[in-house]
Amino acid sequence: MKVVIASQRAPKVNGVQRAFRKLVHLEGFKDIAFESLQVESGVQATPLSIEELMTGARQRAEAAHAMASSHMTGGGIIFAVGVEGGVYRSLERAFLQSWACVYDGRKQSFGSSGSIEIPAALTKAVLVEGEDLGKVIDLFANRHDVRSNQGTWGILSGDLVSREDSFELATLNALAPFFNEKMYQRTI
Repeated sequence: MKVVIASQRAPKVNGVQRAFRKLVHLEGFKDIAFESLQVESGVQATPLSIEELMTGARQRAEAAHAMASSHMTGGGIIFAVGVEGGVYRSLERAFLQSWACVYDGRKQSFGSSGSIEIPAALTKAVLVEGEDLGKVIDLFANRHDVRSNQGTWGILSGDLVSREDSFELATLNALAPFFNEKMYQRTI
């Protein structure tokens, strides 16, 4: 099986790989070959709604699948995974969340991580002033390249939950209709 990850950023790639590796005991998820591709999301650098997060993840997955399919020989299963992190607002508060879209060329499925509330200073910078969270978190945390390491998730959770963890959970949730297909086809 080939898994194409629509990013080359380490927390995204590692999170997706960790999710798939949790499934290697299941039929159809053995012998996984990973490839990561640089794919644009088609949305702004910090998506600002759940719809935009899902759109970015979907567009990454579809583009990665098309790229992989065009140069793959001999058939085989291709899962393309697009992941996207960003901010959304609800009940006058702002939250960080990660989304994944898994696409096999026929169907796509979405999953998300949990959410973590972001502090007022980040909310103001990102939602009011339009700054990119990836740049602002470096200033906020007084660190360099947070997005390539523990991410805002790690900063806000005291490293109990990392950016990589959030993408792993989002990917596992997006994979559920593929590895638990019988449950998703049930009727009442």
